[in-house]
Amino acid sequence: MSQMITHLRDHPGQSALLFDIDGVLAPIVPNAADARVPDEALALLSALADRYLLAGVISGRGMADVDRMVPVPGIARGGNHGLEVAGPGGRAHGVPGAEPAARRLREFVGVLDAEALASRGAWMEDKGASVSLHYRGAPDPSATGEWLRAEVRPAAIAAGLRTRDGKMILELLPDVQVHKGTALAAIVAAAGARRVLYVGDDHTDADAWRAMREMVANGQLDHAWCVLADGPEVDAQLRAQADEAVPGTDGALALMRALAA
Repeated sequence: MSQMITHLRDHPGQSALLFDIDGVLAPIVPNAADARVPDEALALLSALADRYLLAGVISGRGMADVDRMVPVPGIARGGNHGLEVAGPGGRAHGVPGAEPAARRLREFVGVLDAEALASRGAWMEDKGASVSLHYRGAPDPSATGEWLRAEVRPAAIAAGLRTRDGKMILELLPDVQVHKGTALAAIVAAAGARRVLYVGDDHTDADAWRAMREMVANGQLDHAWCVLADGPEVDAQLRAQADEAVPGTDGALALMRALAA
């Protein structure tokens, strides 16, 4: 870990530092709408953006939510699992070809049985370009998650959508091949970074790690560090994909302090 920090601090003009929001910058809370990024993390992110070539966030949240939670000027942002991307200080733009797939999502959401979700303690977060079905607050989260995967997922796939599992979330997405990895690749390539750090905490972040390793393999990057914000909901499969690990949001904050020092 110390070697990684030293390397990045020695090459600030070539380095991009990117972070997930929930579980990395913001502690996980029962209701996603209540999540907050601590003031210190916001200040550190601003300091990193000033010191390094690039700093930013990549999230499954919609871009409006990203901008609300992380109101830091001059950072890069990725939202909706790569469906929305913006360079430092730039306006968000969507992915070409996503509109027809987005219409299928809207049609499916229109017929989704909200009462059936509510009866099992699940609720729907409409992020515009994607939808999250949350079940963290359900009386029996395990049973509700199984029901969503058994009933809602097949129906969504039959309607021409993609689905992804998050932390007590089932994501419904347009069937276009974008994810956090495509968002990271676009942001990093536009900035011309040669060294990249990405800190994530769930399986959707592994897409970003894979993209980084592919960019190293094909010569687009010189170095990539895949860092896990570890916690009780992280499984062994995800841990095996990380190069380094820090203890949750506290560890991510400590890493930011070290990089800003």
